[in-house]
Amino acid sequence: MPLFRTFTASLLASTLCLGLPARAGALDPVRPPGAPATASSSVADEPASATVKRHWDAAIGGVLVYAPDYAGSDSQRLRLGPGFYLRYGRVSFATRSGFRSAGDPGERAGLRIDLSPSDRLRFALGLRYDAGRQESSSGALKGLGDVPSTVRVRAMSSYRIGDGWSAGSAVLLDALGRGGGWQADIGAGREMRFSTDTTWSFGAALAFAGDRHMQTYFGITQEQADRTGYPAYEPRWGLRDLSAHVNARTELGGHWHAFYGANASRLLGPAAGSPLTKQPTAWGLNAGLVYRF
Repeated sequence: MPLFRTFTASLLASTLCLGLPARAGALDPVRPPGAPATASSSVADEPASATVKRHWDAAIGGVLVYAPDYAGSDSQRLRLGPGFYLRYGRVSFATRSGFRSAGDPGERAGLRIDLSPSDRLRFALGLRYDAGRQESSSGALKGLGDVPSTVRVRAMSSYRIGDGWSAGSAVLLDALGRGGGWQADIGAGREMRFSTDTTWSFGAALAFAGDRHMQTYFGITQEQADRTGYPAYEPRWGLRDLSAHVNARTELGGHWHAFYGANASRLLGPAAGSPLTKQPTAWGLNAGLVYRF
């Protein structure tokens, strides 16, 4: 809680100081990839050829996602949901991944403040809601109990290398101490113009996690073992997964944009060795339609 209060105070102070119109070119068309590949391709942005950026952006739309029930599940499901994005200057908010501007350092949903000193070197701080994990989402989780929802603090950075290439990293902390622990990832990728209307990107990321996160999402306490029949398992910190993605976005004319992509991941280390991991290799698809104001 002291960490959360400190960050919240910093967030409010930064909002007052940095919540002003972004400079021209502040949101460049290169998407830093320092985040897991399950996120959708960003589309709430100007065309890559644009040279003038507005002080504000807003977008609404729908997203269709086909993904595993949980990390390590051997079953997948199709989900459809709405999305919303709003940015003014350096402050932005997105309800879903994929609705941020393409130049944002980290495409996760939530509240974010851009602290970038230049177009090449990017920094940002953010808060996002984490819904946790529900026992009812899969039969394999029955008897384990729900993982409570929480708020995560996210610190992101990226560096644009050139010719469409960029590298980035991110660190997430459970601000409310509800079992989320810490996570971190490093990644690299490239975005290129495929045609006048379409831009595509590819990238990969390597993720790590601490003891508490591993225990919450991949561990089994003795009490849970007695209820479920799973063997007790106490994973330690280490590698979590390796992921890769290929995404594209197309300008449909007017204010309409479409995005679509595929991703794959492989659980590693203690996560791969968990009794809850039925299938360490996973893949997913995503597509969406967005109207940008």
